[in-house]
Amino acid sequence: MVKSNRARWAIVLGFALLTGACGDDDSGPTTPSPVEPPEPAPITLTGSWSGRVEGALVSGDASAELTQTGADVTGTWSMQMPATLVALGAPAEAELAGSVTGTAMDMTAELAFSLDGFPQYFPEGCAIDVSITSFDATTMEATWATNDMCQPPAVDEGTLSFMR
Repeated sequence: MVKSNRARWAIVLGFALLTGACGDDDSGPTTPSPVEPPEPAPITLTGSWSGRVEGALVSGDASAELTQTGADVTGTWSMQMPATLVALGAPAEAELAGSVTGTAMDMTAELAFSLDGFPQYFPEGCAIDVSITSFDATTMEATWATNDMCQPPAVDEGTLSFMR
């Protein structure tokens, strides 16, 4: 009986040593794995913008409501009728307004601001092509020019500075 107890103890001791050898012998504290901060949300043109449009013929305060989905940008824009166009016979109480379509990539965009209404001044297809040279969470800077469908005297170019 003594031999069988010794055999049992030898087996138990063997398993204990084997289990101890297979375990992690790093008894020090573990360092947590670094956690990467989440990527910031991409800046888009989505939102309400307002500011100034400057050109030889068209200058004044303007606003735009834009939505960006992926690279596609849509929306509306408007501004009070500029005094130079009123002098040419445009109604002072009306607004220049229209739809916005285009694409954005990184921090630049190419947009078309349509000129809805007033076909006597802006023939069908006449629009303002806007090249946004930079934008961030609060500001937008752009150059613009009327497209080839616009006819004199409704031909102009200039700058646009908007804030969100």
